[in-house]
Amino acid sequence: MSSPRLRVQFETLFEYFDGKDSEVQLDDITDVLCCTRRNARMVLNKLEEENWIEWQPAAGRGKQSKLIFKQNRNDVSETLARRYLEDGKIGQALNVLDRDAAKLTQVIQNYLGVQYQEGEQVIRLPYYRPLSMLNPAKSMRRSEQHIARQVFSGLTRLDDNDQLQPDLAHSWQKVQDDHWRFFIRPGVRFHNGELLQTSHIVETLDSLESLNMFSHIKRVESPANCVVDVYLTRPDKYFPLALTESIAKVTLPVSLRGDDYDIRPIGTGPYRVEKNDDQQLILHAFDGYFGFRPLIDRVEVWVVDEAYSSMVYPSLSKPVMADRGDSDEVELDPGCTYLLLNRQKGIAKNPLWAEFLSNALNAADLFTHIPKETVIDLGVLHAYGLKPGWYDVKLATPVCPQSSTKPVIKIAFQRQHPMFPTLAHAIEAVLKQYGVGVELFGYDMDPPHADDVDIWINPMGIANNRDDALVGWLMDYSFIEESSPLDEFDQWCTMVEQWRAGDYETFPARQLGKKLVHSNQLIPMFHCWLGVNKDQCGTLQNAKCNALGWFDFSQVWNKPDLS
Repeated sequence: MSSPRLRVQFETLFEYFDGKDSEVQLDDITDVLCCTRRNARMVLNKLEEENWIEWQPAAGRGKQSKLIFKQNRNDVSETLARRYLEDGKIGQALNVLDRDAAKLTQVIQNYLGVQYQEGEQVIRLPYYRPLSMLNPAKSMRRSEQHIARQVFSGLTRLDDNDQLQPDLAHSWQKVQDDHWRFFIRPGVRFHNGELLQTSHIVETLDSLESLNMFSHIKRVESPANCVVDVYLTRPDKYFPLALTESIAKVTLPVSLRGDDYDIRPIGTGPYRVEKNDDQQLILHAFDGYFGFRPLIDRVEVWVVDEAYSSMVYPSLSKPVMADRGDSDEVELDPGCTYLLLNRQKGIAKNPLWAEFLSNALNAADLFTHIPKETVIDLGVLHAYGLKPGWYDVKLATPVCPQSSTKPVIKIAFQRQHPMFPTLAHAIEAVLKQYGVGVELFGYDMDPPHADDVDIWINPMGIANNRDDALVGWLMDYSFIEESSPLDEFDQWCTMVEQWRAGDYETFPARQLGKKLVHSNQLIPMFHCWLGVNKDQCGTLQNAKCNALGWFDFSQVWNKPDLS
């Protein structure tokens, strides 16, 4: 690999001689490069090896040699960038291109999409940030959930049509209303070769009891080989459905995990994590997978600087605006981004402030403070309810509560999100009109404590299009428990329990969504278009966008162009 210094030395010569072939003496080269004659010869030899120049030395001291430039500065930069890209060194490639968006687009496009490398089929996808939390037992963002579903398996899963299917459990039965039995596939192995045992499943399910969604687990037992029994404190007709959640994926026992388990976890899914750092995530097909081995051998997610990622290729789990006429590839996400008011300990504990914020911070007014090109590029639409098609927002003229001193409202948001910082500043601009100050808290992985936040900017990030996907979001993934009056949160959870017990024929999603909006607990902001870039995927088959904004890597294959 050519060193960055060699590139600088080439550019120094190119600029000095104006890129023109010249008759020079070696002493001229030493003066330009500020080095010795010996070092000058070494530099010229290396430049020739790179085929950047041709050096024709003249015999005899004092005679004119000839320097011929075979490439220009741009050619050299792009050559170096390509070499860095081949080695997966994204950051270095961006630097040698001087972070020029046009050059980046031109060079990197050749390395994205479907590739063949060393006899393997490879998909290379860009993304605007590292995927730094892949442990399903911890809080994950939308894209991390998708990756975790490629790496881990659960007892059950949802297929592409959101229908319940077997996974690690090949079948199950309801023994009683509060007792479920799961029959486990034999011979399943983790990516490190460790044999999956029923004790691993018991440990995983036991760890779920601390979650509201699974607080009704009474005990988990294994009465026989490859059998797991789950006893509940109350009936749950839909318990196997709950086990499709990302957080219920079966994980390696804690005693067998490495220190880097959060970013390089070990599961039993179709792909294993080969590499994960600030520049790349590499997944490799797991030959020992108990299901159908993926047809794509390797998936590489390249971290491209946020400022340029949308110019290169709209990232699969950033909001993507595309031709909505192609309904097979573009659809609205099944949830929305929303503002969550802290009605438990924040300023919205006062109903007058909650009412004011719900009316003042409506999406229509906020969007006037956001550049139109940002809205268009990210493909966002006003949300009037939690899900597309729901209309629960009822606006009134904002009335700011009177007080001797105006408060400072604290707003928390994910700083790496392409839209949230802009939205936070829009909120700041709107509230400033009422003399209300704002303090912004941008965070990466660990959010500030709920006691220190008045408003959260949150994505729903639900993993499927089913209405009952709201269960996990409401009970455990949304900060709603920490932000709502406890009696109201209990009422909303009671609706879930009544559905589980069979009191509702279908999940009461519509009622729940209306209550959350009308109580001023949350303010719907926007829905975004999710889609798959056809040009980038090329001949890739089955690349259907899912509710997380990606496609299932394990279900796609590349159809060769034989024309």
